[in-house]
Amino acid sequence: MELGFFDQLTSKVDKKGRVSLPAAHRAVLALEDPDCIDGKNPHMVLVHSKSHEHCARGFTLKAYKKMRKKISKMPYGSDKDDASKALIQAATLIQMDDNGRMILRKDIRERFNIGDNAVFVGSDDHLQIWDHDIYYDSLDDDGEGKNPFILLNPRKEA
Repeated sequence: MELGFFDQLTSKVDKKGRVSLPAAHRAVLALEDPDCIDGKNPHMVLVHSKSHEHCARGFTLKAYKKMRKKISKMPYGSDKDDASKALIQAATLIQMDDNGRMILRKDIRERFNIGDNAVFVGSDDHLQIWDHDIYYDSLDDDGEGKNPFILLNPRKEA
């Protein structure tokens, strides 16, 4: 069965940067972590480079391996260097503890202004990790009332 990340779930961040990863998201990480057997805690690769959105991104080991394989197949040059800087050099392997928590390092919390509450937003193949207030302030009210299923089959412009 292939699962992905979905939903928007909020967790408190303590003074040490520990935050509980929602159980549904831990289950996805565990399924895609080949070392997560016999009760071991799952791993996640946290990509913490700035992107077009103000969030860190968490990938399963399987998804991250696929991404790195694409980068390794790129021809040498500035595009490969840029991809490496953003997706390999700015990535951290994180293991959940026995209580289902992960530690968001201080520099990562500061880069994304993550305060007392983090929102884990499912984005199918990865998680977005946002500060609660920044995430909810960023939501587009203009999308209210639009039928999202139309996005799956957009009209072709003549």
